[in-house]
Amino acid sequence: MPGFRGRTHLYLFQAFNSLSFWIILRSPIVLLTAWLGGGSQAVGIVTSIMPFLTVMQIPSTRYIARFGYRRVMLAGWTARTMIILGIVVLPFFKGIWPSRVLVLLLSCFIFCWSFFRGMANAAWLPWIKALVPEDQRGRYFAGQHRYIQLMGLLIFFLSGVILGKHPGAVHFSLIYGISFIAAMISLRFLSLVPSVRIPERERVGSPLLSEVKNTLRVSNYRRFLVYAGLWTIANGGFEAFTVLYLKRETGIPEQEILWLGAAGAAAMIFILFFCGHFLDRWGSRPIMLLCLLGTMVYQGLWFCLTRGMFRPVFFNLVFLYFLYGIVRATIWIANWRLTLHAVPREKTLVALAVYTTGVGLLGGITPLVWGFLLARLPGDVISPFGWFFLTEIALNFLAFLVLRMVREESAEKTWNVALAILLFPMRSLSELMSFRWKNIQALKNDSPQEGSCPEEAETRAENRES
Repeated sequence: MPGFRGRTHLYLFQAFNSLSFWIILRSPIVLLTAWLGGGSQAVGIVTSIMPFLTVMQIPSTRYIARFGYRRVMLAGWTARTMIILGIVVLPFFKGIWPSRVLVLLLSCFIFCWSFFRGMANAAWLPWIKALVPEDQRGRYFAGQHRYIQLMGLLIFFLSGVILGKHPGAVHFSLIYGISFIAAMISLRFLSLVPSVRIPERERVGSPLLSEVKNTLRVSNYRRFLVYAGLWTIANGGFEAFTVLYLKRETGIPEQEILWLGAAGAAAMIFILFFCGHFLDRWGSRPIMLLCLLGTMVYQGLWFCLTRGMFRPVFFNLVFLYFLYGIVRATIWIANWRLTLHAVPREKTLVALAVYTTGVGLLGGITPLVWGFLLARLPGDVISPFGWFFLTEIALNFLAFLVLRMVREESAEKTWNVALAILLFPMRSLSELMSFRWKNIQALKNDSPQEGSCPEEAETRAENRES
């Protein structure tokens, strides 16, 4: 892929930032909450805080245009990095303070971390949009997420080794110490990403509510927002509650749960070598439609697991996580690419803030609601986790129907893309075999034949060249 300014530093920032992020808001935080004495409601609260505080992105748009993308991101990321130190020392107070106090303190630390992230994050996507050429965005996002998932794979294995089967305060503190160090390194690379001039049209002059209303007048953007909202509700809290399901219902130890997450990360890394090129060639929307079908398939398999249709042995769970990783990574990249395409050309800063805020709020409400529902749903016919997976399948189907109405001018038809994906392995094998056969024939033609002298072979080679 042709380079652009700051590409290497962006990749390295994302790599170390995601190493810190995976620890703060993924499986390790769920395991820490449970270890401190929190239940499903506590997991729902802790998981929902960060998405809720994306609401800070809308008011921060007024200041981003004044100070610039780079300065706002550096300030916010520095502040949130310092908050991690509180989580580093928190595990040592278990047994000294009650569980509810420890979970409350953990929630406060996550709240402060998410607050500073929300204030700064509104600058991120507009900054990327200004830096990355449109015809390279699919490959850029794929490359970025390869780094992210590689670090996710690393942290799952590392966390599994550190926590073991019976984790203690030192083990959890060590993991969050790694998160702090990784965040500090990411800040260094973020400071090396070049700044860009913010267009005058992005400056928020009129009342903020009027700016928001103007962006919502674009019909295709509204349809995209409806799709994004449905997809967020359909998948919000999926990772956290599958971890909780495995921990509570199957009795799988923490170490194996983390290694299952590593299988999902490995699948994401694998597919990210291919999906960026496909997206730039075929478009985002058709591939997202296919991924939504894949999402309904693997959520259906999780429902079958809750019904006892197959056993939760490690091999079966690895397959589920691998399928999840392939589908989830592809739809992530396609979604970011379509987001930058669907937002209005004018007032991109406000439009992206509205999108990320709406998605964030729904992403915060969803795990919070499920955290309370799972403790209260009847389990006579279908288990509470069975209702969870069934509801997510239905919502993903609604998201599929809405996405079909979203326009993407350069996208191919979904059926053609599906055929191209199905034929891709066979075409690649055919091209490989054809290339090998041509090379063998060329070697035979270039080699001297029996009974001929070297001068005759050279003459034949010269005739072919001429």
